[in-house]
Amino acid sequence: MTPEDLWKAYVEDGNKDEKHEAWAFCGGGKEADELLSLVKEGKKRGTASSLIAYRVENEPLPKVGDKSIILDGNNRAHLIIVTRKVTVIPFQHVHPYHGYMEGEGDRSLNYWREVHELFFKPDYEAAGKDFDPMGEAVLEEFDVIYPPEYSEKDEIYLTLPIEEESEKYRDYRDEFKAFSSPMDGTDLLEVTEDTKEWVEKENGMWREENLPNGYVPSTLLVAKRRKDEKVVGMINIRHSLNDHLLKIGGNVGYSVRPTERGKGYGKKMLSLSLPYLKALGNIRALVTCNVTNEASRRIITSNNGVYENTVDGVERYWIEL
Repeated sequence: MTPEDLWKAYVEDGNKDEKHEAWAFCGGGKEADELLSLVKEGKKRGTASSLIAYRVENEPLPKVGDKSIILDGNNRAHLIIVTRKVTVIPFQHVHPYHGYMEGEGDRSLNYWREVHELFFKPDYEAAGKDFDPMGEAVLEEFDVIYPPEYSEKDEIYLTLPIEEESEKYRDYRDEFKAFSSPMDGTDLLEVTEDTKEWVEKENGMWREENLPNGYVPSTLLVAKRRKDEKVVGMINIRHSLNDHLLKIGGNVGYSVRPTERGKGYGKKMLSLSLPYLKALGNIRALVTCNVTNEASRRIITSNNGVYENTVDGVERYWIEL
């Protein structure tokens, strides 16, 4: 199908006719077909470019809301996507979760770095420079919006927090305080007045040098509802277990805001986090809940949690990854 035909079908299905571009991953070829397949499988929802390439080509950076037709290696159109997030960050500081979102190889950060250093080097050469691991990368997250068989089915998605949405996180915290509800899975959000500071801290907790004593590397993700981008939950994913986490804390802690409970968001948040834990090198995940928390127990068992025992009033469940 040509890009024009795919866009025409999209508009005829009741969608707005608006500005869009057509492009292939990696500029085309075999790699474009391989990455397109990952998108169709639901594994790939992120991509990355070097900032220096935009500067050399004098091209504007992508923006949230941009729509694109994705082509295969022979310039045939297959999908329409919309950009939902754009982040510019030094290559060396790219978070493991973005490597996972790109869906390539074993979805690890090491694989992402290896592949993208090779991919970025020609951009630096075109600018007359050597590859710089502290050079900035332009990271994008996207949703598939057409055709329907490949478009997003989940009502929510998980993403790293960003400073630009710090007011949303403050509102999330304030709602929990108003309901006198525990804020599991939010780390220090409850006691941090400056939510921008909280974002910066949490996004660095995957790096050993940033960890307070007694902490393990972790990833904090916010759960956002697609239709309105509202933050409905948060989940903290511990990459490994220390003695305390093995006893009662587990690999995952999560919360759903009080006014959004009973909609299945907790179950979906845990489900979406498990493949990421596997990409981090785990073969099973420990998830725990208080003996009095029936809602959390249902979330765990609905994700195939197998009860092991109860320690100090905390039930311990293992989930095979």
